[in-house]
Amino acid sequence: MTKHMMDLPMIGRAAEVVPASVDAEARTVEVVWTTGATVQRVRWEGWDDRIEYDEELVVSGNAVRLERLNSGAPFLNAHSAWRAESVIGSVVPDSVRIEAGKGYATIQLTEAEDAKGIVQRILEKNLRFVSVGYRVHEYQITRKEGEREIWRAVDWEPLEISAVPIPADPEAQVRSGNAQTSALAPCVLVRQDVTAAPAAHSEGEETMSRNNQQAAAGETERRETVETVETRAAAPAPAAPAAVETPGVDAEAVRAEERSRVTTITTLCARHGLDDEFRDDLVARGVSLENARAAILDKIADADPLQGRASEPAPAQARDERAGVQYREAMANALLHRSNAPGLELSDGGREFRGMSLMELARHSLERSGVNTRGMGRMEMAAAALGQRAVGYHTTGDFPAVLANIGNITLRDAYRTLPRTFTAWARRATLSDFRPTTRVQVSNAPQLEKVPEGAEFKYGTFGEASTQYALATYGKIIAFSRQMLINDDLGAFTRVANSFGARAAQLEGDLVYAILLQNPNMADGKALFHADHGNLGTASVIDEGALIEAYEAFAAQTDIDGTAIDVSPEFVIVPPGQRAVEARKLLTSTTPANTADVNTFANRLQVVEERRLMPTSGQAPWFLAASTGLIDTIEYAYLDGQDGVFTETRNGFEVDGVEIKARLDFAASAIDHRGLFKNAGAAPA
Repeated sequence: MTKHMMDLPMIGRAAEVVPASVDAEARTVEVVWTTGATVQRVRWEGWDDRIEYDEELVVSGNAVRLERLNSGAPFLNAHSAWRAESVIGSVVPDSVRIEAGKGYATIQLTEAEDAKGIVQRILEKNLRFVSVGYRVHEYQITRKEGEREIWRAVDWEPLEISAVPIPADPEAQVRSGNAQTSALAPCVLVRQDVTAAPAAHSEGEETMSRNNQQAAAGETERRETVETVETRAAAPAPAAPAAVETPGVDAEAVRAEERSRVTTITTLCARHGLDDEFRDDLVARGVSLENARAAILDKIADADPLQGRASEPAPAQARDERAGVQYREAMANALLHRSNAPGLELSDGGREFRGMSLMELARHSLERSGVNTRGMGRMEMAAAALGQRAVGYHTTGDFPAVLANIGNITLRDAYRTLPRTFTAWARRATLSDFRPTTRVQVSNAPQLEKVPEGAEFKYGTFGEASTQYALATYGKIIAFSRQMLINDDLGAFTRVANSFGARAAQLEGDLVYAILLQNPNMADGKALFHADHGNLGTASVIDEGALIEAYEAFAAQTDIDGTAIDVSPEFVIVPPGQRAVEARKLLTSTTPANTADVNTFANRLQVVEERRLMPTSGQAPWFLAASTGLIDTIEYAYLDGQDGVFTETRNGFEVDGVEIKARLDFAASAIDHRGLFKNAGAAPA
């Protein structure tokens, strides 16, 4: 007979509400938190040895630790222990008792507003099922030849009771006050990692019935990745063993050492992105910390992509990808709603995370990925959440992906929201690469000539000129650090992302309007606005005379070979203030008293108001532009497939956190001077 230490999850069993005990006025209800039956479970040895066994609970005052329940243990909503609003009641102190092999307790339901719905269902007897979560401190294991092992829990402790919508056991239903006990066995509902602890017990224990093994045989607990604790009899067909004490062993020291071993192995495996099966094998085989560290280093070396080894998806990674996407979208929705993203409504999935802090969400994400967070400090948990690698892959886990998604959405929304006035009058283009691109201006077709009878047709030629420009890349990196996570500073992160998105949009406008303001040279070596180009007017306010001059300048334009072209202005581009007022007055329709007062330019031009044209000193200029459908003016371009700002994310390397790189591939250039006109402006008379 031997005794070992191990870690076991918190286990769940179905239980029942006693409907006759429901007191709606006092908001109390009595529950039977253990029904007394055998449950079939499964454990694993090594990589793939699946071993079935039966679990029996001993129900007696000596075997069950009732202190936690009797001190007012929580009554939860479906075993959810992450949020305060999940507590929908508590066990009435000193109401817990054991009678005839069953455990009873009285529940005091809360009056909190956020629990009103579920409490009402319980009081109305529509929600009739409960489940108890418990921790086993000591098993006695026996096995008869040809039968499954029997694990008798001779020292166990109920931790909490939960209301659940669906019973895992047909017996766990509402019963009348005189209902007979059902013969069906309860099944496992939940599990959490806990530490095993041996204890001695007195005799006189009552053993739960084993009459329902076949009913429970189809229901097995989720895979347990912990070492099996056995206290086996030496004889082939032993009698029921009693609790055994091991003399000379400090049980508390053994438990502390085992906790330290398991915690260290779990932390190291999570830090290096190693899969659950590898971690659990180290734990289950009792590998020492020294040997575990060596095995972890070997595993990292074997999985190094530089050595040509491909990563195999672990079972945890094989979970439904759609569920993972929905999980991340729901968490991101809750955080974006918290940051007051404009026009965003809280989704049904997002409501599950409403009100949770960033650290609570980080813990939730880690637990979902199979990382044990028990005993983790805030800095350690933040580092694990931000540096986590998905099991079996070199990709980021849920929480970094959620933060990256929030940053991307915030940044791109800000980019799209900021107005860009140049899109109204400039031409948009797409370039396939970063090499210089050439824009050729071709003259009109040559004039047709009369062909005399019997004469030959003459060849015509096209005049041409060209302009070259190329895409440039602009970018910056922003990071969400451990400090932001611990400080719950989501607002700082979204503000920075918002600012980056807006700045990308501003950069585009800066580059386009810089062409109008800086007046660069064209392919012919002359400035865009030049007297030789016939597109520079006499400095003036925007009035009828100035517009007449501009229209005449457009009408006088010729193509490359000197042929007149038909082009006229469609946009007047002005800074806010005096020039904008002048333009709108001149272009507004009126009802004149006589023909001399007729506004001949009413509704002829579209006003584009742009703040970048406001000078720091002197008079404000104004511009006219033809439609890009008639002639080239200024062209702006994006890289093919990456219109606007583009984002990439990665786990931080220089700092602990999530990094988001915002990149903009953009260029703008003046293509042809003939569709543009400038007036330097003058002071009003």
